[in-house]
Amino acid sequence: MTQPSCPQNNYLKRIIVVVEEPSLRVSIVNHLMLEGYTVTGVDSALDFYLQFFREPYLIAIIDNELPDQSGLVVAEYARKNTDIRIITLSEPLTSTTVPANIKAGADLNLIKPVNFRLLSAYVKTLLSRIEP
Repeated sequence: MTQPSCPQNNYLKRIIVVVEEPSLRVSIVNHLMLEGYTVTGVDSALDFYLQFFREPYLIAIIDNELPDQSGLVVAEYARKNTDIRIITLSEPLTSTTVPANIKAGADLNLIKPVNFRLLSAYVKTLLSRIEP
């Protein structure tokens, strides 16, 4: 299920959020839109791939637990095929989760439930490292 993007078409602030859980996905999308970003929310790996080829994104926020494919596979695909920045969302991190996220290409990892102040800081930091 794809949610509409913010009407603003600003490539420099485009983010895609891949989270199955509707309340979390909508909360992240709304929070980032309030921060001024152009955000698209999708609920599956398939929807991510479909949207990913339609529009360019600078950041992907990907839940490790998706209904149709591991979020780590999605992150790895995105990392190998683009220079997109990736934030992964995980249940409490373990000694095996962190290396798996890094190996898949995550720039940063967040633990669910998401701390929105930290998410905003991560997004701002990642965008500041991208050359215009």
